[in-house]
Amino acid sequence: MKRVIEKVPVPLAGVTLGLTALGNLLAGLSPVLRWGCGTAAALLFFLLLAKLILFPEKIKNDFSNPIIASVSATFFMTLMQLSTYTCVFFPTASLFLWYAAVAGHCALILWFSWTYLRRFRLSDVYPTYFITYVGIVVASVTSASFDRTALGYGIFWFGFLAYLAMLVLVTVRCRRLPMADSAKPLFCIYTAPMSLCLAGYLTTATAPSLAFALILEVAAQILYIIVLTQLPKLLRLPFFPSYAAFTFPFVITAIALQKFLTLLSASGFAVPSILSLLLAGETIVACVMVGYALLRYLHFLFGSLPPFRQTASVPSSLPNS
Repeated sequence: MKRVIEKVPVPLAGVTLGLTALGNLLAGLSPVLRWGCGTAAALLFFLLLAKLILFPEKIKNDFSNPIIASVSATFFMTLMQLSTYTCVFFPTASLFLWYAAVAGHCALILWFSWTYLRRFRLSDVYPTYFITYVGIVVASVTSASFDRTALGYGIFWFGFLAYLAMLVLVTVRCRRLPMADSAKPLFCIYTAPMSLCLAGYLTTATAPSLAFALILEVAAQILYIIVLTQLPKLLRLPFFPSYAAFTFPFVITAIALQKFLTLLSASGFAVPSILSLLLAGETIVACVMVGYALLRYLHFLFGSLPPFRQTASVPSSLPNS
């Protein structure tokens, strides 16, 4: 088991995040599905915690890689999501866990900015920057579980403004510089930030603007379509830990649409059947993508799948830890 734990890559936190979010997406269909996703996420998360305890030097070394350093924010995002599962049973402890996760994410933003933005290089920029600076909006999405929507609303505006800046920066980098195969699945992250911001806004705004929400939703769907056009090519790549990018981005897109349709209905508009079918389709895609990434990760950790390739000429390739 120790050998398995040593193989656990930091991006596994992205899979746990996708699972916890998927459970919340499916909660309306079945509590069993929600708790099944939450349990699976918790078990995988314990593997990551075990690696942190048993192999701290490996984790520390990983943070010299800007991809791993930025994607590590999914660790705190997962904790925020998991706290919404446990708050029914342990409200005080869960609130403390939620605050700790938010504080940890804030600390990561400060550390990452000091470490990587202070000595800025465009080649160090990846879509994972969205995770560091916009991912904290998960606090907005989960804040209602703890009656902390006022704090969540402020966090939404920070994340949204950070997203506007990061969108320009990341897009310029992706257009100007090539990415190694190991980083190409990260393109899927493009569909997450706008949807996450919309979900955070609709969760925390006391009187959400339908016009503003509509603009965000249309933009989110355009980005989703762009990612879908690249998905067949990305799925042909061999396994890399960056497969974690196949999870949460697709789930949060469906969650944002779900919340937008709820707002539409609450505003007195009849929800067109085509939008309901679109939500069903995006939910199915989210389930398939999370399931696929989970199976590939389990095969990597417990099966006979050989270690993924590493491109020696590209120092920013994802490491095998």
